[in-house]
Amino acid sequence: MSTVWGKAASRGLGRRPLLVLWACLRLCSTSTDGRGGGSPWAEYYGTKSRYRAVEGGGGEDGPSPWRPPARCVQLHLSGLIRHGTRYPTSRNVPRMAEAHRLVKERADTGLGLVRDLAAWRMWYDGRMDGRLHQLGASEMAALAERLSAGFPRLLRPRGAETERLKFFTSSKHRCVNSTRSFIRGLEGASGPGPGGRWQVDDGLLRFYDTCQKFIRQVGDNDTALHQMDKFKQGPEMGRVVGKMAKKLGVSPDAISADVVEATFYLCIYEYILKGIVSPWCDLFDKKDAEVLEYLGDLKQYWKRSYGYKINGLSSHKLFQNIFQYMDQTIEENERNQTISHPAVLRFGHAETLLPVLTLMGYFQDERPLLASNFEEQRNRKFRSGRISPLAANLILVLYQCHEAQSLGEKYKLQLFLNERPLPFPQSGKLVSDYDEVKNHYQHLIDTLKFSNVCEFASREELDSAQHADL
Repeated sequence: MSTVWGKAASRGLGRRPLLVLWACLRLCSTSTDGRGGGSPWAEYYGTKSRYRAVEGGGGEDGPSPWRPPARCVQLHLSGLIRHGTRYPTSRNVPRMAEAHRLVKERADTGLGLVRDLAAWRMWYDGRMDGRLHQLGASEMAALAERLSAGFPRLLRPRGAETERLKFFTSSKHRCVNSTRSFIRGLEGASGPGPGGRWQVDDGLLRFYDTCQKFIRQVGDNDTALHQMDKFKQGPEMGRVVGKMAKKLGVSPDAISADVVEATFYLCIYEYILKGIVSPWCDLFDKKDAEVLEYLGDLKQYWKRSYGYKINGLSSHKLFQNIFQYMDQTIEENERNQTISHPAVLRFGHAETLLPVLTLMGYFQDERPLLASNFEEQRNRKFRSGRISPLAANLILVLYQCHEAQSLGEKYKLQLFLNERPLPFPQSGKLVSDYDEVKNHYQHLIDTLKFSNVCEFASREELDSAQHADL
């Protein structure tokens, strides 16, 4: 997904010395890595992709993406935002350390690359546990500035009106700190801002932790990721293992697919956190990166997206929440009342965003992602790094339009993914009547109908779900 950056965005970023420093580091790596593109295949990093690595940017003179429909005014903004760039989690750090130990203890020290890798200092530790990096904080503040510039009517309230901005966040520190950084960005863009008020709501933003049907069918089901496990043992991963073994001077039997994945993480994190091309990246080439991206996409597809119906359905309360606030806005506007919440921002995870986009019907390929169809899926729609990179955002904007012939035409909706207009699936339009969109999703918005979506009706339903590739 590419993002169009307007002049206001460029000015906002220019005020941030940290991002300028990072940009310099990035340029330095561009001139020295010998790959021509600057980053070590950053477009294949999956959900660990840096936001700027996949958005493209429109430059200082690029057009603003926030172009409203003709004769319409901003009424309400609803956002779902993934946390910014983070450190590796405590789950992945031990795997990365294991890869480093393998190099130091078993690789051929007569090889120059091995000597470089052995001399590298393992600076990641479990205490980092996915905490928000300073670059992630800057990403959130800059996003707030751009949104504020695009929607000043909604995100630049004055005085007591700041109370009307509403923020929800996951309890994870990276999300709480992303929320704080976003609020600081709003304050920087418009003076005194919301004052740091937010509400932690894991039921809304970490629904997968409490949805029993998802937990039993996917989360705790050892066979749910069978396609990913099968791909790890397949010929594509076998070739990656063989090439890595040759570069390290070890037997292929010494390297597992998990070690390969952890080694790729070392390449990724050195780049996204430090802006440097690490020697760890020299263990891979572009074909390897494509294979490892597909491995990650298999995981996201089967655990968070179209692999199982419950993956999308598990987000139904969050989806309903978005429409409830828009309905409330329309009702208040029709009564000539003050809009209670001109903007509602929700801060979560890739695991929050992907199920919602799945529920809405986006990025679905004609055939499912399987261990056996890597070549066939090279041009797939479902690429998690382009859909949900770090700092990914889904923005819905509700407008009141003048000269409308009917109530249905009076309210219109726009949708943006990573600051780029996203057509509505039912019409292919970039702007749709609100009623048209709501009617398309009415079966998902109906609270009563889906009140038990996360519960199993019977043991037979559980048995059937665990063996279905949906």
